[in-house]
Amino acid sequence: MTSDKEKRATTATGGFRFSPRPNGAARIAWQTWGDEAFLKSRQEKKPLLLAISAVWCHWCHVMDETSYSDEEVISLINENFIPMRVDSDQRPDINHRYNQGGWPTTAFLTDDGEVITGTTYIPPDQMKRLLTDVRDLYANNLDEIRTAIKNIREQREAAVVSPPEGPPPGPSVAAHLLEVTGDVYDRDYGGFGSTTKFPYVNVLSLILAILSEGTIAELEMMLTTTLDAMSAGGMYDHVGGGFFRYSTDREWTTPHYEKMLEDNAGLFAVYAEAAHVTGSKEYESVARDIYRYMSSVLLDPETGAFRGSQDADEEYYRLDAGARKEAGQPYVDTTVISGWNALMASSLFRGFQLTGDQEFRDRAIGALQFTWDRMWEPATGLSHYYADGSSLLPGMLSDTGRMLTACLDAYESGAGEAWLDRALKIAQWLLANLADEELGGFYDCASPPGQEGLPAERSVPQTENSIAAAALIRLAQNSGQPRFLEAAQRALNRFSGSYKDSGLFAAEYALAVERLLDPPVRVTITGPPDEAATLDMIRAAHQARIPFRSVEVLDPDVHNEELEAAGYGYAGKPVAYICIGASCQPPVTDPKELPGRLEAGRMR
Repeated sequence: MTSDKEKRATTATGGFRFSPRPNGAARIAWQTWGDEAFLKSRQEKKPLLLAISAVWCHWCHVMDETSYSDEEVISLINENFIPMRVDSDQRPDINHRYNQGGWPTTAFLTDDGEVITGTTYIPPDQMKRLLTDVRDLYANNLDEIRTAIKNIREQREAAVVSPPEGPPPGPSVAAHLLEVTGDVYDRDYGGFGSTTKFPYVNVLSLILAILSEGTIAELEMMLTTTLDAMSAGGMYDHVGGGFFRYSTDREWTTPHYEKMLEDNAGLFAVYAEAAHVTGSKEYESVARDIYRYMSSVLLDPETGAFRGSQDADEEYYRLDAGARKEAGQPYVDTTVISGWNALMASSLFRGFQLTGDQEFRDRAIGALQFTWDRMWEPATGLSHYYADGSSLLPGMLSDTGRMLTACLDAYESGAGEAWLDRALKIAQWLLANLADEELGGFYDCASPPGQEGLPAERSVPQTENSIAAAALIRLAQNSGQPRFLEAAQRALNRFSGSYKDSGLFAAEYALAVERLLDPPVRVTITGPPDEAATLDMIRAAHQARIPFRSVEVLDPDVHNEELEAAGYGYAGKPVAYICIGASCQPPVTDPKELPGRLEAGRMR
């Protein structure tokens, strides 16, 4: 039975989504992001108030219920500002440019989209004072504001034109990241930092990649202490499964109660990989429990796609199992985010490779198939989200890189050669539409999403470029096309002089650089992809204790001439051919031998 709070959460006024609890935020004359709002600001000589919220965000709901429900605040906004409301999940481009350090973001803009001032949650009394101050400042000091903003804009444009230069990225990148990680590691409680604790999935993934080559006691201690603390503490839902977004304290006891597909997809992969690297069955149990939550709550069984998030509800999550069954569960946002579904698919493919659980592979293919069928267009690329039967916001780098990665994971998990063809299509679109031909790297979107405001300027983000570069390195190995490797190298070179400024957030960059430096480990497997014996050989290739590899699956019925030309055979059972760098080894016919052969033959 649907609860009252679920009904309220699904009700949107004018296309906007507000708190599921009673509030008056809809009485504000919200505008959608677009040229019309900026034109209105210019004509009426009023500043813009940009509210960036999220349907899962606790403090966004509080803002709706308090400040945006206050009579005086509503009046001040409607009379003196052009208010715009943006959903962070649906418009990551706007969130990337305007977020003021968290959600909700409250930003005041000029009529050309530059930030005058901004903050996060503001209680009613402070909101009234801030609204009055910004109104008066804009009315009386606009020329001074424009002069100051002109200088800021020029500095920003100069940084884009001339990114800091550095030496070609080498082993020192990962070494630097590990040093930074050690500096901020909490030796008492695990995790990174001394107050609020986030999982830092990318940092944990980097540690796992290093540990896959051999035991390093300090790194293994960081990994296991952190994973144990997270799964034992309040950030983990011990009743419903899955992880909340972050812990509000150092000890991992009190979480923010929203659950995100993106976070849980990453943590599923981390715990599954940690089980493989450390041999811990407990980590595999946690990974399976994360999957239990995602498949029972976030998965849409009709489409095969995963929904985006589940709302924070402190009272609900403090109930025991019996009481939760009686209460209506927190609202689940049915929006399908393409990049998050691709990440989920990649994680499930890795789960299949490590455990052999066919359900993981089937779910991954289902999510990926929906994303491809409903959200990909050859001309415009991959749409960011799907809602109410429509695919919207095409051409985002963040989605494109993850989808390219997931298509390769599907192919390398024996899902069929169609996925390699799709990976090639995505990569070709990426190079044609997002590449910065002059400086290297990729823009965050195919074309400016708005002619007004900061989205009129494209950016070149480090993390998203790193994800795309890592995928292109893999595709170059699987396709034999060096142009993909060259594009990846240029993207990574672009950040060699600036990655240190990102602290822990450069972990994805370090992972991509490690893949670039690694001698290419290539396994070519001959055999019908759908046969159990071939899948066993595929899984064996992925279970080797090495950080990176590419796996090519050649169906003898399709590639007979190619196999004969290469001297590769197939005599009724799958054969694996190993090449590490320029050195190739004798063929392997026993899957049990393959991991050891790969581990013994790899060297840098």
